[in-house]
Amino acid sequence: MKFYASHKSNCKVPIESTGIPQHLNYLLEILLNEEKESDNPGPCLEYLLQHKLLAWLTTLASVETPPGMRLVCLLFFKKLLARTKFPLLHQAAVYGPVLRLISLCSGHVPSPIEGEEIKFLLTLCFLICRYPHLTNIINDSNNIPQETNAIKCDAERFDIHSVTYIPTKTKNNINPLFEPLNTQAITLINPNLFACDNQRRKSICSERLKLFGSDAMMKKITKDSDKIKERSNESTPSRVIDNSSECSSPMLDKQSQDHGVCKALDDHTNCESCEKVPSEASSTLDIEKQIQGLEELGVASDFSQNNDINNDESEKQNELNSLDNNISSNLLLNALISYLNSADNTVRVRACEGVMVLATLEDPSFASTMAKSDLSKVVANRLENLFNSIPAHVDPAELDEIDFTWGLDSPLWTNDKKFPGCRQVAAYFMWLDYCDQLIKEAHPDVAQALGKSIRILFFEKVLTPALTNHHVVLITALITETLKKITSSLLNIEVGYWLVGEQRDPVMTDPCAITVIERLIENCYTESDDLILETLKLFEEIIEKRNEHVLHCMIFSFLTSRGYYDNAAADSVIASWSDEEDEREREKKGSLDFSQEQTYSRTLAPSNIHRIINCFLSLMPRQLQTDPGEDNYERYMLDWEKQYIRVKMDCALFAWPLEAVSIDDSGSYDSRPEADHCSSRFYVGPFICMLLDKVSNIPNQKYEMNLQLTVVISKLALLPHPYLHEFLLNPLIPLAPGTKSLFICLQKIIKQLISEVTKISKYKEILKETRKKLLEDSSQEPVKTNILYESIIITEEFCKELAAIAYVKYQHSM
Repeated sequence: MKFYASHKSNCKVPIESTGIPQHLNYLLEILLNEEKESDNPGPCLEYLLQHKLLAWLTTLASVETPPGMRLVCLLFFKKLLARTKFPLLHQAAVYGPVLRLISLCSGHVPSPIEGEEIKFLLTLCFLICRYPHLTNIINDSNNIPQETNAIKCDAERFDIHSVTYIPTKTKNNINPLFEPLNTQAITLINPNLFACDNQRRKSICSERLKLFGSDAMMKKITKDSDKIKERSNESTPSRVIDNSSECSSPMLDKQSQDHGVCKALDDHTNCESCEKVPSEASSTLDIEKQIQGLEELGVASDFSQNNDINNDESEKQNELNSLDNNISSNLLLNALISYLNSADNTVRVRACEGVMVLATLEDPSFASTMAKSDLSKVVANRLENLFNSIPAHVDPAELDEIDFTWGLDSPLWTNDKKFPGCRQVAAYFMWLDYCDQLIKEAHPDVAQALGKSIRILFFEKVLTPALTNHHVVLITALITETLKKITSSLLNIEVGYWLVGEQRDPVMTDPCAITVIERLIENCYTESDDLILETLKLFEEIIEKRNEHVLHCMIFSFLTSRGYYDNAAADSVIASWSDEEDEREREKKGSLDFSQEQTYSRTLAPSNIHRIINCFLSLMPRQLQTDPGEDNYERYMLDWEKQYIRVKMDCALFAWPLEAVSIDDSGSYDSRPEADHCSSRFYVGPFICMLLDKVSNIPNQKYEMNLQLTVVISKLALLPHPYLHEFLLNPLIPLAPGTKSLFICLQKIIKQLISEVTKISKYKEILKETRKKLLEDSSQEPVKTNILYESIIITEEFCKELAAIAYVKYQHSM
């Protein structure tokens, strides 16, 4: 207060040159030392709250008087709230100034103190997390308690009249980055401030114009002081008009109120200075101090043109309308959201931490506020911007090495990991990781809103059209890596809806509509080997996600009718189970046996498992085998066994049937013509049909594509679904006429390979050398190979893998 008394005409002295920071630190030290002496609040803390010192401190910070006061005020509030052992935030004298400080923190406008601003906001987040009952305070600005005592309301109105007004600085047209803040001095001392309607605020503004724009009124107010009369003849600043609409003051248009104004200002000044001065002797002095205070706070500009007044008034009215629209919003949440796009990585990470802390709160009303806020839209828009910033020249092969998290603990760049566009790729995946973690930790209402927004605004709006442009190879690779990074179950569900839609019925209501899965399947029929390879990798990741809805729409909805099975075949042809099991199945007439004696799936664990294994191992003739030995498939069993255990755990909660049984021929699905058991109508589905087509074309495809194709089919065969298992891994079942299976496709390509490779001399030596090159990683000189020899090697190993998978599933299903 000594500083403000000694700087009547110039308050632009930097705060570092004053003793204000030291005095505030000493004040904080007094408060903290007082807590150590007693478990109850002491007289210093009570004085701080009763006399609303924090409100006046916030007012000075809002006008930056002296320059740097806002930073000092933020530091003081942060230390006070974080170090005190008493939960002060619920006190009316505390949360009002705190809300005002929150309103001053905005990441939309560049600020040199945004680091301290975000630390202050983060401190509030942790306080609310520690005291969850305080969520009703920061949830809505309308939650400020409304007082009905007329005397208190009048006193508060006059207090607000004496509060400073923020001057509107002249706009810098040279550099828009340094455009001054257009914040208003919104004081929350009056609990009815935000309850005022627009008409009342407009009338208040007009009355204030009368108060400060009329020389006669100024002379009447200051008639007891010659010095005040001189000041009243000076021009009244236009900046008062610009900001007066944000303050709540009475309409002082009657002469009978003059004495009350002086009396209230006198009482208020005595309260702040803690000096008992008789009101009769000090009213003139108080009014002088009031006008001096306005001058000290920079309200000393000229306003003399009515056009400027009208323009400023209309601008302020527009800002009021915008403020009214945001009254029901969460000030703290909106402040944090404004920093999510900050250029400073540290500030952005702190804002992310604050949002995540608020998102985990269990308060349903607060979660509802977050779900309806702009958080989901801002998060999705940033994801879109970062994705679009990735250069088109990024090599898809480099994406496999990306491994970053959203926090500050991400690994540093090294020369080995650097590639063109690595920064943009890392920024995208870091933000994706934050979105995933936020949805995983957030309240269900907040998580659902975030997941749905990301699906609609990012996956559907951005990624779906990108699958048809000329950078589709890179887009497909990025989608694959995106699915790998997602671990949230709710976000996985939304991604599943994006892939196949929300309907489980495969019959499309709109013939012109096409799902993302169908678009990907179409990309597998293009002439681009790179696109086919990346799309197969994406299908592998989709299978790895174990999304039951996606798997059902892609595969199971076409197989559960068992239309591939020839029920009219003779009993001697049906060799899938033992004779006793066949008889028992015929007696049940297609019904499932849920008795306790059936503890395993006979479809996954048939009694003739060795015949099934021999079918796969004997596909490749001996003259083309490069790996001698009958049991050489066992080396694959250990790896597939580990994977199958994980797959069973992932699929344990799915309502999949236990056995693959045929439905009675008298019934069929009306909406599914392909479900009828007429062999000509059976359709295996577009996905498996595409895989079988690719298997039939193995002799004409590159090694990398064939290798990825076998990986996708192996991962698919590993699923513990009885119909899928029977169709892919049981070559002994009778197939309906015209049905193409995996085993039949392998038989055809092996016949083709035999007819072509036996025409070449010394093909056995070339096959052995090709095997060493592909499987043994020999360091010898590279051998000239072609697609034909590579296809033989990969087909031979693929048959061994299928045999190993069938036996692993048999062992774990017993």
